[in-house]
Amino acid sequence: MLKKMINSAQIDFDIIPIDPLLIKSGQATVGGVDMSFVRTYRFGEKEEPFIPGSSLKGMIRSYAEKICRSLRDDPVPVCLPYLEPGKEQHGEHRQASCGLCFEKYKKKYNVKTIPSPEIYSLSCPVCRLFGSHGFIGRLSTSDAYLTEDFKNTGNPVLEIRDGVAIDRLTGGAAGGAKYDLEVLTRGEFGTTLDIRNFERWQLGLIALVLRDMEQGLVRVGFGKSRGMGRFRAKITNFRLTYYNQKLSGLSGLAELCSREENNAYGFFAETRDKSPLPKSESNGLRYEYSITDTWKTVLVPGVNDLLKFIENTDWPGALEKFLERRN
Repeated sequence: MLKKMINSAQIDFDIIPIDPLLIKSGQATVGGVDMSFVRTYRFGEKEEPFIPGSSLKGMIRSYAEKICRSLRDDPVPVCLPYLEPGKEQHGEHRQASCGLCFEKYKKKYNVKTIPSPEIYSLSCPVCRLFGSHGFIGRLSTSDAYLTEDFKNTGNPVLEIRDGVAIDRLTGGAAGGAKYDLEVLTRGEFGTTLDIRNFERWQLGLIALVLRDMEQGLVRVGFGKSRGMGRFRAKITNFRLTYYNQKLSGLSGLAELCSREENNAYGFFAETRDKSPLPKSESNGLRYEYSITDTWKTVLVPGVNDLLKFIENTDWPGALEKFLERRN
């Protein structure tokens, strides 16, 4: 499905810190802090802090996994992306990584490739959206840079804070275990999520993540359990695009693709709920719909689809049957 464009969603939002943030740099420092905030040079300007897109995607994926796990207990509807098949521990039963399962299958049976439709149809809900070792996924994230509005009104504030390990016996500071960290206490970052060729339930899952991000319920970076990492998201643009077709209601791949494509990729049949789309803007072959002010209402059918999909998905059963067969 990635070889042609059917629909897409673009979501621009600002990240406004509530608590101090620390996205650790991988660069070693000489004579500086032990944990420094990651920085970049952008457009040849002075060095500035930023939040890498990989950190944002990891945060969003992790939170999406928690949402899916909250909807069904047995079997768990999503995989653990780092868990190798055959190495499950207590509480990890039937949760091996989709991507690593496909890799194991290819090595075991000396198979070079597995068709993309088969990988997609056999993957767990989160891997379908975010990707795995065997599939690129639907969602991509951009780096988050300081917004122009913020840069015009002020500078980011970075503070050095002391940290120390606690001696488990005395309850006091452990000797020689002091460290310092550089945290950001003031700044606003702008970033973009792009979802290409989405199923409607996938928009519903992202809508639930965005709603909690708006309400400051999601944390990012280092020290999330020690008073750091909380932020508030502000949606500045939410735009849906359909290619070469003008629609009146929210639709995903299940409604827009042929029966053969639905069967090959295992798209989930949408519920009958339909939310109307606003008036479209024509841009070449694209019909664009701005739902910035109404996205919570427009995406309700997507949330309903998500609930039904998690309830009825045959993962991991279908993947387990695939791994047991030999072509």
